[in-house]
Amino acid sequence: MNPVNWARFGLLAALWGCSFAFIKVSLDAFEPLQLAFGRLLVGALVVSVILAVTKRALPDRKVWGHIVVASVFGNVVPFTLFAVGEQHTTATIAGVVQGATPLVTLGLAALAIRTEKPTARKVTGLVVGFVGLIVVVGPWRTHGVGSLGGQLACVGAAVSYAISFVYLRRFIAPHKIPALAVTAAQLTSAMVITGVITTFTIGWDLPGELTTGPLLSLLVLGGASTGIAFVLMNRLIADAGPTTASGVNYLVPVFSVIVGASALGESVTWNVPVGGAVVIAALALAEGRLPLPSRRTAAPPVAAPAPASAPAPDRSQANVPQEAC
Repeated sequence: MNPVNWARFGLLAALWGCSFAFIKVSLDAFEPLQLAFGRLLVGALVVSVILAVTKRALPDRKVWGHIVVASVFGNVVPFTLFAVGEQHTTATIAGVVQGATPLVTLGLAALAIRTEKPTARKVTGLVVGFVGLIVVVGPWRTHGVGSLGGQLACVGAAVSYAISFVYLRRFIAPHKIPALAVTAAQLTSAMVITGVITTFTIGWDLPGELTTGPLLSLLVLGGASTGIAFVLMNRLIADAGPTTASGVNYLVPVFSVIVGASALGESVTWNVPVGGAVVIAALALAEGRLPLPSRRTAAPPVAAPAPASAPAPDRSQANVPQEAC
């Protein structure tokens, strides 16, 4: 990635790093579906204003079918499932599960997109990054992990995100539509779908008191961690591919811990800086910033040249660049 995309990558991780705390606070007043609708409403408004200011149009009607599908898997399902999951499990477990999104994306992209091959570099980087993620969140330090249902809800959200990343790259990115327009259409579509589902299922009676904390958390969750964040994510998917873009989930727990320590006074133990260094190194490895450990082979024994068989080695060597491409 170029420096601009690295900056987007870091900002997106920071915005999403705060989202689990905002979800927790917002659930004091809202049901999961109501929370999903609220953040989508605010996010759609923010992105629509940006779209109007920049004088860009919504995507053509011919791609709206794909946008609806992407909005279901990229917004409706994961927003609802993560909220449900955090009702019944810890934010730590939710963060660990979301960190598995790049691994799921890697497998799906390899099946659906020919150009997204799971190279040794990417696989090594993603696996090492997941190990670093486990070290950062330190699941051994939690006293309880909640119910199995809550954990499975978070797993479903992570899988849904992975599906949306690959779907966007395969069916929407080829149209070269500006990321801002795609995001506005996606959030608007998801908002309408979630609103309809909420109306005909749980309704709009709030389960808790709408105090300042939950309301402000919802507004920030919708405006920053949803609206602005998904503009950044869609741009990264278009520029760097779904596997690389979804790697931002490795840094989300890192930022969550930093925010918790600086704003909430939470203690930071040894596993946080160590795991953070592993995560960053793994991302650099997957991106080609660090070399893979080379496997040195012993020098072949000296042998006399064989002129008659020279054409055969030449042909086999010619295949190496083709395989690399």
